[in-house]
Amino acid sequence: MKLLHQSKYVEILYDESKSLIVDKFLSTTDDMTTEEFKEEMYIFVKMCEEYHPARELVHLIDMQYPIVPEVQDWMNEEIFPRYLNIIKRMAFLMPAEIVAAMAVEQTMQEDTGKGFVQAYFDNEADAIAWLLEE
Repeated sequence: MKLLHQSKYVEILYDESKSLIVDKFLSTTDDMTTEEFKEEMYIFVKMCEEYHPARELVHLIDMQYPIVPEVQDWMNEEIFPRYLNIIKRMAFLMPAEIVAAMAVEQTMQEDTGKGFVQAYFDNEADAIAWLLEE
């Protein structure tokens, strides 16, 4: 996998042969601000627009940043519409009982988020296998 972006909070990786982009949030997100989260999401969208991956793995196992309702709304209005016609399948890798994970699920249930074929996993191999089936 090719590393497209790395910051204190996020790694974005791309596997061209699988048309797979990975948005991996790191444990350092415990002190991430809303503005920093938004900046990371804008970077991710730019990577999607540049590389046009058909599949996305959102790696949230270590994410500590809570996605509050206002940020969920922002994502549905500003972020998802920009790559709704790029990403065909989206898998979320997350711990089962984390509040941040529940916020992601809530975000994806909004109108724009429902436009993605999506599934939730707690095992990376299962998530990637699901992304690659068609």
